[in-house]
Amino acid sequence: MLALLLQDHDADLEAKNDDGDTALTAAAKAGLTDTVQLLLHRGADLEAKNNAGDSALTAAAKAGHTDTVQWLLDRGADLEAKWRAGDSALTAAAKAGHTDTVQWLLDRGADLEAKWRDGDTALTAAAKAGHTDTVQLLLDRGADLEAKNNAGDSALTAAAKAGHTDTVQWLLDRGADLEAKWRDRDLALTAAAQAGNTDAVQWLLDRGANLRARNDFGETALTAAAQAGHTDAVQWLLDRGADLHAKNDDGETALTAAAKAGHTDTVQLLLDRGADIEAKNNDGDTALTAAAKAGHTDTVQLLLDRGADLEAKNDLGETALTAAAKAGHTGIGKLLLDRGADLEAKTRGGDSALTAAAKAGLTDTVQLLLDRGADLEAKTRDGETALTAAAKAGLTDTVQLLLDRGADLEAKTLVSLAARPLRTGPCSGLARGLQSAMATRPPQSAVMSELEWEAALTGSATGRRSVHCW
Repeated sequence: MLALLLQDHDADLEAKNDDGDTALTAAAKAGLTDTVQLLLHRGADLEAKNNAGDSALTAAAKAGHTDTVQWLLDRGADLEAKWRAGDSALTAAAKAGHTDTVQWLLDRGADLEAKWRDGDTALTAAAKAGHTDTVQLLLDRGADLEAKNNAGDSALTAAAKAGHTDTVQWLLDRGADLEAKWRDRDLALTAAAQAGNTDAVQWLLDRGANLRARNDFGETALTAAAQAGHTDAVQWLLDRGADLHAKNDDGETALTAAAKAGHTDTVQLLLDRGADIEAKNNDGDTALTAAAKAGHTDTVQLLLDRGADLEAKNDLGETALTAAAKAGHTGIGKLLLDRGADLEAKTRGGDSALTAAAKAGLTDTVQLLLDRGADLEAKTRDGETALTAAAKAGLTDTVQLLLDRGADLEAKTLVSLAARPLRTGPCSGLARGLQSAMATRPPQSAVMSELEWEAALTGSATGRRSVHCW
């Protein structure tokens, strides 16, 4: 391109490639200062931006080309121009750890506290990336140690969360001089634990962080580490005296949090250390119902092996079996039934495992439950059977399966089809399901007359008796 420009004075200086780069932004990105000088001399647009929103200055700063940055600023580039992600030249250079470029930009008056789209200042961006030298320079130049990004992270919590122990150590050393708040140290502890960074956790505790402190979600370091499945961090925290039974704002203990997330190794460690296997969260879920609901088969098996109550119910009245059936976790349903789960246990709404699975159209789970002897005609509190629930929802495959297995075709909800058109009203889903699955199989008893059955299939209820439809 340079050769072309040298030879052709009519070349389009603002032509762009597929990335939206002009000759100037491409040269700046590559640190080709001589080319940048030539292009500017020929009249290239100093503030042209590529598809990423980079001007020549931010592109050069992001890549750490200090000489190019210097030359662009000398020619009048906007020091505070931001690219699409919201980075100024300073935050872009800081995020990438280009300390020399950062220093030069500061010397030219760059705004030390400018924030990009995520609320990061140069300091929080550098700390998050673990660029300790850049962090040191920024603090030496007066950066606000307590500035927070949109996620609420200070430089300390950002570094701790990312596991940059050297940066954490350096910030703490500087934080004492700058009167850093203990609250930030405690948040850093839970952040480090959640990230599984045991070195950072140890360092923070040695510097006085409170092991029982909670973040804004009520998480302690232990519940945060358990929820994320960082078994080594959990073990280290327990060895230091973390409260095994502490709960977060959702009522999760370390055990229920780990079980819900399917972290089987963490669950095993917590049980070995004495965690209450029947502790419940705010939804009434034990570790077993939480794991069953989420479909974590290995975790369910471990909990059963360790003696978890197979029939414990959550606030909806769900056992592990009804919770698993409702979510379609057929493998877990089989495991629970093999261990003796009550096939007919009902929720507060009267759902058995079968009706819960049927109304969700979970045909594989329905088939398993039927194979194990589930009551086809069991009714919910509203009087629905598995068949009427599935038919009402228009779940034709499930309806067909239930009919094939002998479900009662004469349930009163079916009769009600003769009273309403199929395309409107609360019976429309029921009608669609029955039309597809039973068009060639009218009822054999006198509950519906042949004329009424025809009306149900065609949607013509003219002259038919008015009956109840749920």
